[in-house]
Amino acid sequence: MSVLYTPLSQYDVFPNEEEMSMVYHEHKNCPLMCRQTQDGKKQIMQVLSTDPSHYMDPSLQPGQWLDS
Repeated sequence: MSVLYTPLSQYDVFPNEEEMSMVYHEHKNCPLMCRQTQDGKKQIMQVLSTDPSHYMDPSLQPGQWLDS
């Protein structure tokens, strides 16, 4: 994984895929920004929590798929 430093919006660099949409979701009392497929699966894109323990939880890392 690499880091891209740019003043551009993430949507300018990575255009939205038609089959997925961005949604706000709360999982294990942790607010998340997720991509949701048409069949309802959610993939974590960003952790929006102020609780440091959420960032240490491997199941809440960006790229992980959530269990319904």
